[in-house]
Amino acid sequence: MTQTVYIIGSGQDGGLPQFGSRMAPDMTARVDPLAVRLGPSICIVDQPVAGAPGSCFLVDVSPDIKEQEDRLLKLPAYAARATQNPFDGVLLTHAHMGHYAGLVHFGREAANCSNLPVWCTEKMAGFLSANAPWDQLVSLGNIELRAVGTRGRVSLQPWPGLSIRPIAVPHRGEYTDTVGISINETLLYVPDIDNWDAWPAAREEVGKHKISLLDATFYSRDELPGRDLSEISHPFITDTLKKFGDLTKDRRIILTHFNHSNPVCDPGSVQARTVLEAGFELAQEMTAIRL
Repeated sequence: MTQTVYIIGSGQDGGLPQFGSRMAPDMTARVDPLAVRLGPSICIVDQPVAGAPGSCFLVDVSPDIKEQEDRLLKLPAYAARATQNPFDGVLLTHAHMGHYAGLVHFGREAANCSNLPVWCTEKMAGFLSANAPWDQLVSLGNIELRAVGTRGRVSLQPWPGLSIRPIAVPHRGEYTDTVGISINETLLYVPDIDNWDAWPAAREEVGKHKISLLDATFYSRDELPGRDLSEISHPFITDTLKKFGDLTKDRRIILTHFNHSNPVCDPGSVQARTVLEAGFELAQEMTAIRL
């Protein structure tokens, strides 16, 4: 099996351009498709064999899921699924807007999915089951919630050869808790976390994965003048470079989940060059990562 992870959304929850913003990066993204970054999401694809449709597993359902599907349709493994549920399964990391709000497209008004497996924590399952409009997806059988634990090393297996281990991480939890995931113990995906010091296992987990996709919402404190940092709950890229810089020698560390204000969204910026010179990578839309 040839499994590939596609970064189908490298922006923070609001994407780039962000609704209502007139900042220069947003205005640029409105006229330059290459500057656009969609809401945070990745898709794991197992290539089709002998004409059969490939397997596809989605991690987080962003508000940009329709645009992301347009991109996925260029992949034979996804295009072959025209008469099926759009994915074999979904995992939701938490209940912040950019990570689950696209579920509205999975109901009877749109895709009309049928018993689509949706893995999430018990708190997330309770939140979806108890609140409209998400509860209707459950009651009508569009999605089938499957609660997963975050303690120990229990993994879910959407199909043979794919193993996903949820990992509890500290993050602002108004409605639910938050998880990152390990895919086949090879790729670590942590799109949202409060800060690295609040997660004691951070270096251990990054160190034992060949590839890590990490929260890089903001570059530095200079990006957020006048903001209450306690409301932001994300590590700065400057901190990430110091925390994991020595680990880039024999593994890939890819930064993602960029806020529209983040200067690294401009590949020609000093900040973007600083990241690359430190041995890190910057996620791009539809980056393909072979497992």
